[in-house]
Amino acid sequence: MNQREKGWIETFAKFGHAAKGIVYFLMGALTAMTAVGIGGEKASNSDALKEVNSWPGGDFLLALLGLGLVGYSVWRFIQAIKDTEDKGNEAKGLVQRVAFAVSGVLHGALAFLAFKIAIGSQNSSSGGSREKEIASELLSSSWGKYAAIALGLIIVANGVYQIIKAYKGSFMKEVEGLPSGQYTTLKKAGKAGFTARGIVFAIIGFLFLRAVWSNNPNRAEGTEGAFTFLQTSPFGSYLLGVVALGLMCYGVFMLVQARYSTIQLT
Repeated sequence: MNQREKGWIETFAKFGHAAKGIVYFLMGALTAMTAVGIGGEKASNSDALKEVNSWPGGDFLLALLGLGLVGYSVWRFIQAIKDTEDKGNEAKGLVQRVAFAVSGVLHGALAFLAFKIAIGSQNSSSGGSREKEIASELLSSSWGKYAAIALGLIIVANGVYQIIKAYKGSFMKEVEGLPSGQYTTLKKAGKAGFTARGIVFAIIGFLFLRAVWSNNPNRAEGTEGAFTFLQTSPFGSYLLGVVALGLMCYGVFMLVQARYSTIQLT
């Protein structure tokens, strides 16, 4: 790979970080508005894309966002295949590399959705969630229940991992060259962001396991379901608002990372 090709990949990856940051910031902002009662909605990533599409020039902006998400997806696959993070071929490293690949698939699917919404081929009122569809498919077979349990546990584990990452502050190794005066502020934003993201993942995993346990795939929920779970708990609106603000912080962290990210290609 020559220097020019590396430059293009690095630019594409950074563009992808920015696109992901925008999606998370909008998810958090729309949900925060709902928490304080000034409109908005409990928003998933697809809702964030639809919000962009409603803006003047939304189709064009959404296409750019989709292109950025393609960039993030490609970068995740490069991380998995080329082992740019030097995770190695031991069990722990392979699990992390598989996680990179899964992230690539998910963000590729989100990019595809962005393009579909931009060209008007996505029904804005499409019912059901991806989690319900997956749970229904898995629970329809005898072996699928065990796979569904494993998937739910993986989602919960990912949530716990995000929270541990926030506590340790290890996410800061993903940025370099940041002005010293901004380091502390960004670290605080990252801690809030990764904690909020971990909470949402853990709740989604719990709801998925609950659906499997009750043999009712309709009880599986995605991001919006996790927000509803928070909102209906004691001090629900406050908890929802705090988590929503955390997701906005995560979006800010990703936007800064787009500028100061460490993109390793060897």
